[in-house]
Amino acid sequence: MYSPSSSTDRHQRKEEAARWVALTDARPLLPGEQKKLENWLQADTRNLGAYVQAKSLYHALDYRMAQNIVSIPAPGPSPEFARRGVLAAACAAGIVAFVMPRAVRDHFSLRHRGQQPPQRYEWHGNQITMDARSDAYLSSTHHHDAILMADGRIGLQIQKKRSVHVSIGTMWLGSQKADFDISVQGKDILVTLYSGALDWRNSNKSLKFTSPNILHFSQNSHDDPVLVSKLALPDDDAFVRKAWREGQIIMNNYTLAEAVTEFNRYSDVQCFIISPALAQRRLSGSFSLLKLHDFAQAASLLLNCKIKQERNRILFYS
Repeated sequence: MYSPSSSTDRHQRKEEAARWVALTDARPLLPGEQKKLENWLQADTRNLGAYVQAKSLYHALDYRMAQNIVSIPAPGPSPEFARRGVLAAACAAGIVAFVMPRAVRDHFSLRHRGQQPPQRYEWHGNQITMDARSDAYLSSTHHHDAILMADGRIGLQIQKKRSVHVSIGTMWLGSQKADFDISVQGKDILVTLYSGALDWRNSNKSLKFTSPNILHFSQNSHDDPVLVSKLALPDDDAFVRKAWREGQIIMNNYTLAEAVTEFNRYSDVQCFIISPALAQRRLSGSFSLLKLHDFAQAASLLLNCKIKQERNRILFYS
């Protein structure tokens, strides 16, 4: 049901995000302003999402205007003011264009589009792998690097003594040397710790986790994060779980439902299981995450089922 108040909240959120992006474009933030921005981003994951979209639009304006538009100089606002004005108006109208940067830099947000393999970046001597359709905000201080994450999946290989802090809502993780993945889906946060150690804390508790382990947290919008489970990670399972960083999926006795969920992250063509009995049928194999049709054909043969391809979806049925 349409809610006028929720529509107003979204509009105000976009305007606030546009204001912050315009301010960071105009000049470096003062320490107090930087702290205020980070508090606003952490207060609500929707704030971070709005900021990511506004920042993406800013880069779209930067790159595309220079490449595609040739204009005759005319009296008017300075280029910086004009661009910030366009940015604020476009964000308020809900116009968003996603453009990937050439390299990660401080105070930069990332959002990957669909139909892209995971991308790997170097950031202050550490490696970051960003999955498709993921939102994050990267910043640095004199003492540490920080990542605010809204959704999606990120792989981190922290190799330097300079600490890295990762925040998801009110949840905080920190490390100086570790190799781990973070996957955020709604209220569920899955951390796969391959090597090294992680510090974790909420408002009233802190813990240190050592590798190799799989950590499952749950976090509602108004509650502290809760550790739901901690499971040992076998060596052979670690190899399988890290395959996504190379754009691969290694299915070791996966259910069809699990495989479909993974492939649907990477394609605008979505898979649907029409016959419920097929969802728990199991299969094994290795595929490129971008070769959905190869997977569908193989699954049809392995499970002895039928597939039907329509415009934007593939149907599995008995």
